[in-house]
Parts: sequence; C-alpha cells; structure tokens
Amino acid sequence: MEVVNTLVLAVLATGFLMVSRRSLDAVIRLYALQNVLLALVSFGLAKGELHFVLAGLALFVLKGVAIPWYLFWLLDRLEVSHEVEGYLSVSFSLLLAGLLTALAFRVGAVFVLPEAPLPQGVPVALSLVLLGMLSMVSRKKAISQVLGFLALENGVFLLALSESHGLPLFVELGVALDAFAAVFLAGVLIFRIKGEMGHVDTARMRALRG
Repeated sequence: MEVVNTLVLAVLATGFLMVSRRSLDAVIRLYALQNVLLALVSFGLAKGELHFVLAGLALFVLKGVAIPWYLFWLLDRLEVSHEVEGYLSVSFSLLLAGLLTALAFRVGAVFVLPEAPLPQGVPVALSLVLLGMLSMVSRKKAISQVLGFLALENGVFLLALSESHGLPLFVELGVALDAFAAVFLAGVLIFRIKGEMGHVDTARMRALRG
C-alpha cells in the first residue's frame, strides 16, 4: 500500500505541473504520465481482482496513449502556437493551485466513506478536480481547456478508486470510451472553429457577443 500512496502523490505532482507549464506539448505529456500513474494505482489495488487490471489496461491504452497521440496530431494539424496562453501568471496560478489543494486536503476527510480502500486518495482526487477546473477557467485556447477537463475527469476516476472497490468494469470502460469520444468531438469542433475564425482563442470569441 505504501507504493500505491507514493503513486497517488506522484499523480498530484503531475496535476500541479500541468497547471504551471506553458507548453502544450509538456502538458499533454504530463497528462499521459498522469494516466499511466493512475493505471499503476489501479493495478496496485487489484489484489487478484481482474476488473481492476482490465480497467487499468483500458486507462493505459485509451487515456495514456490514444488520447495524447490524438492531441499531438491535432496540434500539428491546427498549425497554432504550442504556447499555453492564460489569464494568470505562472506564479499566481501556482498560488491558487496550492490554495485549492490545501482546501481539498482540509475538507477531504469529510468525503471519505467507511471502509474506503484508499482514503489517502480522496483529497488528491478532489485536488485534481479543482486543478482541472482552474485550468479550464484560466486558459484561453480551446485545446488547453480540453486538457483541463480531462484532468478533472481523472480526479473523478481516482475518487471512484479511492472510495469504493472499483466501479463495475463496463462502467469504467464506458467512462474511458466517453472521454475518448468527448476529446474526438472536441477536436472536430476545434477544427471548425479554426476554419471559421482562423484561431482557437476563446478569449477573442467573447468579443463577438452582442
């Protein structure tokens, strides 16, 4: 269990780094690493239960490999700057990330269910949800907001692992496929936005409101 707790802390570290990095390539790689670590957490909690192993494999293949590959392909096709443009400076983003993480650890114990297999994972999961929301509202490009949503979704997955003995396999596979479908549809939408507007900066789109 000590190894699993270390992996959970490593997942939290990737969430912090995703908030602080200003390169989309680096953020996508960190997202891939976060999913690989979550897959290892799932393997660590398996204890002979096959559905944990299969859920971890699905997470590794779909969210650790397929989605990052698609996002890199999308970046190349869009031919936009790979710089993460945000409303906040790096130092202020990190300060907010620290405050949100402290809040999650402060209130996390309230959300731990009796006999939760990984109670230490609950505040980390809440932190990932809050850090994902922070990325979504503080960044300008649509693709970086999609990455914030994906980090938020990883927090929900870790919460399910921490609070229960795993969701039924078909539910976990369905969630992973839904995430892949959501990213694919977001990619199509971003292509349309780029084709119509010539950019994917959501801040500039607000100026179009009447």
